[in-house]
Amino acid sequence: MKQLLLFFVVFLSMATQSLFAAEYYQTLKSPRAQAMGNTGVSSANDSYALSYNPAVLANTKSWWVDYAAWNVEGTEGLTAVDLLPSVAQLNYPYIKEDGLAETSRTSFLEKTDPHMKASAGVNFVAHLVDEGLAIGANYIREVTIQGLDDNTVLFQRNDRVTQYGLSFPLGSGALVMGLGLRQIDRKDATSDGTSIPVFDSGYLRGQAYDIGVLWRMANASRMTWGLVVQNYGGMDIGTELDALPQEVHIGVNMSFEFGIFKLVPTIDVRGIQTTLPRTNRVHAGIELGLFPNDSGGNILSLRAGSNEGYASSGAEFNLGSHWMIFGVSKYFEEIGTADIKQKSAQRLQGYFSLGF
Repeated sequence: MKQLLLFFVVFLSMATQSLFAAEYYQTLKSPRAQAMGNTGVSSANDSYALSYNPAVLANTKSWWVDYAAWNVEGTEGLTAVDLLPSVAQLNYPYIKEDGLAETSRTSFLEKTDPHMKASAGVNFVAHLVDEGLAIGANYIREVTIQGLDDNTVLFQRNDRVTQYGLSFPLGSGALVMGLGLRQIDRKDATSDGTSIPVFDSGYLRGQAYDIGVLWRMANASRMTWGLVVQNYGGMDIGTELDALPQEVHIGVNMSFEFGIFKLVPTIDVRGIQTTLPRTNRVHAGIELGLFPNDSGGNILSLRAGSNEGYASSGAEFNLGSHWMIFGVSKYFEEIGTADIKQKSAQRLQGYFSLGF
């Protein structure tokens, strides 16, 4: 319990730091991680583990396929009526990529710092050996729509993200290595809001590797340390050099089980090596799970955190050990500029997946 108390002291001291940096477009954020302050370098255990550290595939249990995974988010003031007609559809690939509906453009740009994002696709994870041998893959389409420059510009980004990775134990499994490959096919477009943004070209492609390490300590708190080099060497996308720069992140978490309860506090320090303007690199979070299940999740999970000094929270139901998942996450994102160095926007995220 002394370890847990010390962890919370560090959590609170780091979570109150201030932030001065613009928004960074990170692809394939995990809803679980977002609710926990966007942590995951050592603690991720869901379908989006490869977005944080390929070595954390070792945290997963069993195997699953998400064959219908939706994730929709929007800023405060946007409703489901605003979001769903513009970005969601029932048939594959589930996400509309042709831009904001004409009837929604004016009202969208009248909002304060409007933002919507939707992603959908297929996820696969297979935990093969308890010591930490696991493989995973994602194919997700992600659409981001925002109002920029005081809402005089309507911006849209379409990403098709493919990720592959594996984790493998060294020795008995206390130390785990991970290797991942990320490919992004991207196209951007802008307009003045009176028309659909026009894409100048087709999809531009970039690829990069991730290298991760996980160290699992054999103590009562099940402390786990993670280290990852993301986008090793930097990722060029088309003609945009270093579109996703190389970054090094570290993380630590603990796990406590008390009968039907499971408590997971975690801290990440992002960008200990980076070219991005990160002045507050700390992400911290905690998950309280009720009735842990065979997938490594919980039937009910309650989450809270600090995303670089801004509050986050969420709740999730995981039914039938991953066959149906639905939940919500709420977080604040830094959107400051050179003129306004500290400014946040609240975003609400809803997600749903079916699997087996």
